[in-house]
Amino acid sequence: MLLQVKKFSEKLLLPLGRKLTKIPANYFTLFGMISAIITFLGFYFQNLPLIIAFLFITEFFDQLDGVVARLQGPTKMGAFLDSTLDRIGDFFLFFGVILGGYTSIEIGLIVLFGAFLTSYTRAKIEALGVKSMYGVGILERTDRVPILLIGSIIQIWFPNAICWTMIILAIGTNITALHRIIYAHRKFSTKNKNLDEI
Repeated sequence: MLLQVKKFSEKLLLPLGRKLTKIPANYFTLFGMISAIITFLGFYFQNLPLIIAFLFITEFFDQLDGVVARLQGPTKMGAFLDSTLDRIGDFFLFFGVILGGYTSIEIGLIVLFGAFLTSYTRAKIEALGVKSMYGVGILERTDRVPILLIGSIIQIWFPNAICWTMIILAIGTNITALHRIIYAHRKFSTKNKNLDEI
């Protein structure tokens, strides 16, 4: 949890979230995915203002849907949609970076692999009984989009900024996935050992 965006965003967005509780949180999740698709077009056509604007909007809705969902009371369907649409959004964002020529195919695929494995390991570990994996690992989804946004802003002055940002994401996402695999091994190996002793 490199940037700890989630902690700050909840405080900032809570007043707005309280005013929007009549709107289903799933709508904000959907808006976030649509924003990610528009960002993909920005990357594809190398339109930096569009990229920056819609990366910000994508992150805004990504945080807002969580705040509203917690106020409304989380649902299993909402959690499923949030996880699924976020993966679709991730694909469009990073595939857009590749197609736009901002990074090499190899680095882009490594980022995609790390991003999806990070999310999968969290979902699987929580499904196996761990209450929350929040904070396990250095780069969560709530960190990846802001980091890409920062890189895109720096791209205004430094032409290789997005490429270097993708390298950072490639390293960070895969370290996070490995961290979670090690965490799962320790967590579940301990449980199995305790069961064997009973």
